[in-house]
Amino acid sequence: RPRLGYYCQGAVPVRAVPCPAGCYSVILRGASMSLSPLLTLCVALWMPPVRVGRPSPLAIEEDALRAAAAPLSKYNGSTDLDAPRLPRGWHVNRAETVIGHGRPAYERAANALQRLELLEHTWLTARCVCATDRELLAVCSRQWGCVWLTNTNLVLRRECGARRSSVSWGTTRRHVLAGEETVCVTHDASTDGVRFTVLSFSRPRHLFSAVAYPYVLAQQRRFARDATAAMERACGNSQPAG
Repeated sequence: RPRLGYYCQGAVPVRAVPCPAGCYSVILRGASMSLSPLLTLCVALWMPPVRVGRPSPLAIEEDALRAAAAPLSKYNGSTDLDAPRLPRGWHVNRAETVIGHGRPAYERAANALQRLELLEHTWLTARCVCATDRELLAVCSRQWGCVWLTNTNLVLRRECGARRSSVSWGTTRRHVLAGEETVCVTHDASTDGVRFTVLSFSRPRHLFSAVAYPYVLAQQRRFARDATAAMERACGNSQPAG
């Protein structure tokens, strides 16, 4: 596995910080306990970072650092495209599109994907932060016009090869959803086509997402559409920004 932060460069800056001593042991002990009604209520009442107006990149990085010790949300499954395990009863979002042709188009798309350019839109932005031995991905999205909400993920896998480039992340307990997502670009040697894939599964783990889940699902479909357009632009196919 590459050194954490190896791909965090260019459009996605990196900041490395030490994790407070003992934070993992305290959280993991708590995670091993069954959720009591009181703890379940606390999870529901935890407030994610919310701002009026688009936050600065520095503010998003600081949100990620505050969530550096948060463990992964509980889920049984994987969006690894070699062996996907999609849990029953969870919402699955999958989109696949041929976004270009040729080796140069694949290389441009692969590099853009590793820089996570597909997460930069008028309504969405993200920053990668490296904290000790983990790579955090803080994603900030616009909700209901002018309110921006930040959720923190943990990058699980990165691959950048001759014919496939992918990034996978899972939600931490500083996220209103539980689940996992993979974005991937592949180059088909037989057809010379460049294909972009988005695969995720999720379900609510916060009162906000439970109440507004139809809106959350609509945002997931919007992300798949806008991310595909961004990767088409990276390939060299001109599309209007989302």
